[in-house]
Amino acid sequence: MDSLNNMMNRKLITLIIALFTATYAAFSQKTTESPYSFYGIGEQNFGGIAEESAMGGIGIYADSTRVNIQNPAALSQLKFTAFSAGFTMQHKNIVTNNTKLNTQSSSFNYFTLGFPVLEKLGVSFGLVPYSSVGYKIKNTKNNRLYQYEGSGNVNQFFLSAGYQIYAGLSLGASFRYHFGAISMTDLYQQNNIEFYTQEFSKSHLNGGAFNIGLYYEETLKHRLRLYTSLVYTPQSSISSDNQRNISTLSYVASSRTGSQLTTREIRTLELESTGLKNTKINLPTQIEFGLGLGEHQKWFTGLEYTYTNNSKFSNPFLSTTNVSYKDSYKIALGGFWIPNYNSFSSYWKRVTYRAGIEYENTGIVLNGQNINYFGTSFGLSLPVKGFSNLTLVGQYGKRGTTSANLIKENEFNLKIGFTLNDKWFQRTKYQ
Repeated sequence: MDSLNNMMNRKLITLIIALFTATYAAFSQKTTESPYSFYGIGEQNFGGIAEESAMGGIGIYADSTRVNIQNPAALSQLKFTAFSAGFTMQHKNIVTNNTKLNTQSSSFNYFTLGFPVLEKLGVSFGLVPYSSVGYKIKNTKNNRLYQYEGSGNVNQFFLSAGYQIYAGLSLGASFRYHFGAISMTDLYQQNNIEFYTQEFSKSHLNGGAFNIGLYYEETLKHRLRLYTSLVYTPQSSISSDNQRNISTLSYVASSRTGSQLTTREIRTLELESTGLKNTKINLPTQIEFGLGLGEHQKWFTGLEYTYTNNSKFSNPFLSTTNVSYKDSYKIALGGFWIPNYNSFSSYWKRVTYRAGIEYENTGIVLNGQNINYFGTSFGLSLPVKGFSNLTLVGQYGKRGTTSANLIKENEFNLKIGFTLNDKWFQRTKYQ
């Protein structure tokens, strides 16, 4: 028994080290290429696992072998220790009235470890990216050059727990700590002047938030099951430690490298007197409600509605004049189908087939135009060993419009997620 416990502990330590070693990538990688990440604190990332993204992003379904990151109450259903990670490779086609551009990026989606502590209590912790900034825009207007570039990420460490308080009804809560940095560089040239002006801004962000969730599951007639999910995230704020400098640049000839844009002068702005050195970014209230119907280990379909009070968003340090924010919503429909969960004759009959669609009014209004998103998805969850699995997801989505001199994005995503399962922290009949 001691050797078994030692092996279990080694597994735990190894997975925890792997989980937190991977956090380094969250600070350094470029996770998006989207002009729309210029607004707010970047393009908000999907906060669920690969299986959920394949179903339009719905987080209604609770599983005994997988961690539900979206609703902490669903952790009460965990019966196995689950280590999960996911990655995305993204291709975007960016279209304006005058140009077309193709971009590629890759990123991690989540790292999480969840396990049952008691029969009705499950906990999890991990790391997910909250938002990403990544863009480079160049424009010439009235013989003036304008260039905007931004990068950075805001990440979330979370610690969640879910407990079944009554037959079929579970309550959960999740504490989330935001951290990261965003930098933005604006470069422009005046008419008939050889010098360029560059404004560099950087914000270091951190702050806590939490949400609470309810999950209810009931068995109906004819082996049908009803699933309901409710998650409430109250308004919160994160601290922003800011810096900004103004530089003067010009082209300098070099025999080795040719003409290069070189900094002539840098002036650091004093932000304390204007109240912009340390600011607060308000993150809006969010409510998610989902309803689903299915047959255990056979099929499931669900509908989820998300409301976000985006009109309360504010970032005093990085305010812009051509954008406004209004309350947003998202509607998602998705599900899965398993031909024969216990099939011995055919591997493909044990595969879980997933599909979903989603529509989102993002709450961003540019030049009087609402920025909306529509996406479809399809995925396969491939059994590997025991209850472990590998999930492959293909997504297509489009965001924005070319009206009012705006930008339209077409994106193609390939997501890869895996879950490793084992039984830890559980007494055996020999103890």
